[in-house]
Amino acid sequence: MKLYSSLFFTFFVSACTSQEAVTDVAGQKTTFIQGECYDPSTYSLTETFDHFIDERQQELKILRPELTAENYEQLDYALRHFTTYWTQLRQERDQACEEHASCEFIKLKTHDVQVYNRGYCDGTDFEYNVSRAKMINFFNDIERLQLQRSAQQ
Repeated sequence: MKLYSSLFFTFFVSACTSQEAVTDVAGQKTTFIQGECYDPSTYSLTETFDHFIDERQQELKILRPELTAENYEQLDYALRHFTTYWTQLRQERDQACEEHASCEFIKLKTHDVQVYNRGYCDGTDFEYNVSRAKMINFFNDIERLQLQRSAQQ
C-alpha cells in the first residue's frame, strides 16, 4: 500500500510540474506576441489615421452649410467607410503579426538547426509585411484627399 501511495504521489508531482511548464511556455508565448505586436511605445499609424479622419470630419462640419444634404451625407458616409476599412486592415495586420510572432517564438524555442536554415517563418513574414503595406498604401491614398470648395458660377 505504501508503494502505491508513493507512486501516486510521484505521478501527481510530475503531472503538476509538467502542467506548470506548459503554462509557463504559453505565458511566455503570450508575452512575446504582446511585445512584438502591441507595444504601445512604438509609432502608431492608427493614431495618425484617427487624427487625420478627425480633421476631415471637422472640415466637413465647417463646410456643411455650403453643401446640399445629399452631398454632406455622401461625404460623411465616405469618411465612415474609410474608418471601417481601416479597422479591417488593422485587424488583418494584428492577426498576421500574431501568427508571425508565434512562428518566431517557436523558432526561438526550437533548437533544431533545420528550422533556422529552411526559412521557417518566411510565409508568416510575407503575410505580415503585406498586411502592413496595405495599411500604408491605403493611408497614403486617402491622405491626399481634401475637401475643397468649388468655384460658384
